[in-house]
Amino acid sequence: MTQRIQIEEIVEESNQGRSGGVFRCIGDDEESYFLKGLGVGRPDLAKEWICANLAKAFGLPVAGFALADVCITMCESFSQDWQRRIGHGTCFASREVKNVQWLEPGTMSAAVPEPLQNDLLVFDRWIRNEDRTRGNTNLLWVPHQDKLVVIDHNMAFDPDFETASFFQHHIFAAAIERVFSDLASIAEYQARMQAALADFHQWAEIAQNEWPWLDLEETREFELDSDALFAILNEYTSDKFWSMP
Repeated sequence: MTQRIQIEEIVEESNQGRSGGVFRCIGDDEESYFLKGLGVGRPDLAKEWICANLAKAFGLPVAGFALADVCITMCESFSQDWQRRIGHGTCFASREVKNVQWLEPGTMSAAVPEPLQNDLLVFDRWIRNEDRTRGNTNLLWVPHQDKLVVIDHNMAFDPDFETASFFQHHIFAAAIERVFSDLASIAEYQARMQAALADFHQWAEIAQNEWPWLDLEETREFELDSDALFAILNEYTSDKFWSMP
């Protein structure tokens, strides 16, 4: 069942991540969320939604997320800048995790269990996400629980994705040998990927229905090429996908 919330308050613009356009807000469930809206772009919101669901189905510790409604009356109360960057209608909300730190690769990455490092490397390769590097991890660490939280997938399905660059810069690049040279691991991942894709078309349909327009004035249609995204995700079945860089 798709979780949906109504945004009751925009608290402030957040410095979470490095792409900008993220706002801390309160939902009608009284939980705190980080909101991405119009400024991120509807295509990126669709990718964020699809990949958050895919990450959860794959078994990653992704932050809780929901589709979030911003009413037009609230939007009209914003400054012009916020109206342009938040908009109204459906946004994407990632639930705030309390008492976390931005994962620093030099001091914290060794605390992440190797199986989870492996999972993240494979998942990001799968969705063509080059936006999880040593300089910008897009990972949160809960120190009192020794727990990793995964966020931020709106840069997935990168049309300029380069495999060599991905493996060179990924925060868990050291996992390459553990995964991509082990036939048993590859077989296990292929089974997990196949299972995780079971609801892909449902997620894509929701994204298309929620974001049919690129603009608030509804003058430019947005058509999600779900077939192209599904084809990218099915590359895991090829030997080339698993070849060593």
